[in-house]
Amino acid sequence: MSSHPDEKSSAGYGNLIPVAWSILVMGISLAIVIVLYVWFGFLGPSFSEDVLMKQQADLRERYDLPPQEVITDPEVLQTPPSLRGASGADNSTNNSTT
Repeated sequence: MSSHPDEKSSAGYGNLIPVAWSILVMGISLAIVIVLYVWFGFLGPSFSEDVLMKQQADLRERYDLPPQEVITDPEVLQTPPSLRGASGADNSTNNSTT
């Protein structure tokens, strides 16, 4: 018996090449995501608020609508516009029949 492994036993590692490639691709993808996050930084919700305010101003100007006040309160901005004026007491009185 020799101290070298058989040719047949080392041939089984050929099946791990696709696994190695997939791990490499996942690592590179993760590195790209991290680099993009560091490059662009965290945009956060203020970016969306700014875009929305600009779009609203442009559309109101285009369709000759009066300008709308800018809302800066974060709690109000997180509430959908259809629910901003609604409260539990107001809904119960509106739904009751007389």
